[in-house]
Amino acid sequence: MQRHQITNDFYLDEFERSQTATRHSINNSVKIAGHVYGNICRLCSDVLQPVRDHIGAVINVSSGYRSLKLNRRVGGVDTSQHVSGLAADINAVGKTPMELAREIVHLQAAGKVQFDQLILEFGQWVHISTPGRWIDPRGEILTAVKVPRKFRKPKTVYVRGLYTQEDALRIARAKQL
Repeated sequence: MQRHQITNDFYLDEFERSQTATRHSINNSVKIAGHVYGNICRLCSDVLQPVRDHIGAVINVSSGYRSLKLNRRVGGVDTSQHVSGLAADINAVGKTPMELAREIVHLQAAGKVQFDQLILEFGQWVHISTPGRWIDPRGEILTAVKVPRKFRKPKTVYVRGLYTQEDALRIARAKQL
């Protein structure tokens, strides 16, 4: 089976792939020429490919498009940009997630790429998104951290800016006081 190429370095199957979908028999395929497909194409051409071209390293998509059923299964909110094909969680070969996030922020500052959100998530990957059609990109930069709570699951808190997990946790706790 031939892969469907979106840009020089990105293919549609990278955005459809999901171990959770496979495990739970969830259809996570994208209709070519549908609006989700168009959003994935924009994400690749406007954000991911320029980042890849600049850093010169392979970018791995760990989570791209998520059908609503899959998104709910992984605990995502219904309004997640993943559901619309507008977001991807990525890593770059040979770079830490923090290094990748910083490079993308520098590209944004230089006017070479525009994104809607960049979230350094738990120090493990970078969530990057493009806005919907005819919507100006927010250029929002956040760090996601899990804040421990007594007798309950940790709470995910988003701190404005790029921080190590330790610094983000300190900032998040200070805001709770």
